[in-house]
Amino acid sequence: MIPVRLILPSTLDDMPKTNTLNSYWPLRNNKNEFNWDVVVGLFLGAACRQQIQGYSQDELIADCRKAFEDKLDDVDFWNILEQMYFENGAFYKIAPECLLFRAQKTNIKAADVRIASMYLGLLNGVDLSNYLCSEVNFIEQQIVDVLRKKITPGLISSGEYPYLPFLSECFQKDLLFLSSKPKYMLGEFKNFLSFYGFLYCSQLALNLPEWRKGAPKSKPLYFIMDNEKASSERTEIQRYGWRSFHEAANTLFPLLSMLENLQLEDKKSVRYPLWYMAESLKDHKDAYLYRDSIKKFALAFKEQRNLSTEMKQSNDVLDWLDNLQKLAVAQFGKDLTDSSRYDVNRKYVNELVELICGGFVQSRGRAGRVLVINQDNLILLTNISIGNNDKLRFHELVRAFENRGVYLDKQTQQKLIEFYERIGNVERMSDSGDAVYVRKTI
Repeated sequence: MIPVRLILPSTLDDMPKTNTLNSYWPLRNNKNEFNWDVVVGLFLGAACRQQIQGYSQDELIADCRKAFEDKLDDVDFWNILEQMYFENGAFYKIAPECLLFRAQKTNIKAADVRIASMYLGLLNGVDLSNYLCSEVNFIEQQIVDVLRKKITPGLISSGEYPYLPFLSECFQKDLLFLSSKPKYMLGEFKNFLSFYGFLYCSQLALNLPEWRKGAPKSKPLYFIMDNEKASSERTEIQRYGWRSFHEAANTLFPLLSMLENLQLEDKKSVRYPLWYMAESLKDHKDAYLYRDSIKKFALAFKEQRNLSTEMKQSNDVLDWLDNLQKLAVAQFGKDLTDSSRYDVNRKYVNELVELICGGFVQSRGRAGRVLVINQDNLILLTNISIGNNDKLRFHELVRAFENRGVYLDKQTQQKLIEFYERIGNVERMSDSGDAVYVRKTI
């Protein structure tokens, strides 16, 4: 099956007047404020096919009180337990199931669902319920048992074929590793999702224009440590750092909104990436039918948007897909008579920078803006990259970082080794990277 809409608008009357975006991107040009606690609960519930609905905190406390009063000789001890677990947020640090409590319908906004769906797309259908475990004491077990009685089956699907299979594979692997360390997972889950949210958005931006090359691969994106000095003379940082990402981010909304036009008309159908569509069309016996349809759509789109973009005249369906992508970007040009689309696209980029990139970008004087990774994220990235291994050679660890979209130049790599030595999780056999081993901190 070719997952591309065959009958596309071909006249000015049929042509969509606006650009819509419903797939592969969690942000809109406004109303994107989301609650991390709700996002975490939504994602975990969907990943485990579980949910808690219509159950208030007062009801939970009352049920726990009854459960403990049936077991305690001193009923006054319950007051101490209530203070310990329900008055300071400690309840949410007991077990992963407790996080579901925050994702009830009364707390959910559309932005929360969109952010959670981004992670569901990376998870790609893996059922986490078979891997989650808990490390609880006797008292905590009673609370978890009460909560589990209110857990019901639930299912939320992203409905999207992964745009970045390489990152999806890493995400699944890392999440399964975290699931085996429940206490560590509870402490780091928000950081984990926030980090992967930035990795997804940045790698998607860098990979989108290269859809003709097949399935995306990790693209160089260079970070420095947040306490490290930046320099305008560091080539990789300047060429493949913030600047390259920000430039690519300007094509996210144009290309993804154009992709919406090519998706199958049935809204229940799985959404597919442009690179997957191209692979399906290439050398297919019916490719000419899609070529003709895309060509007519492109010509009408160009006229309707009043664009002067030159298009390649070709009998190749992929060339006409390429023409369509050029038009998609051109319609948001700053110098067009109607600059309203340019303003809309700028809002999309600004929302990305503010809500997703905030913790990963710093201004460093003459060096300009740079991508940074703080020590907490470094330790998290180190632990999930080593995963179930006891330790990794340093150069293997660097490669594992790169597989996830985090690149470090030689100067930052040296600073990283020094950081590992300070926290004591490194074994240095010699001064070469081949003889430096790094252990997990958990």
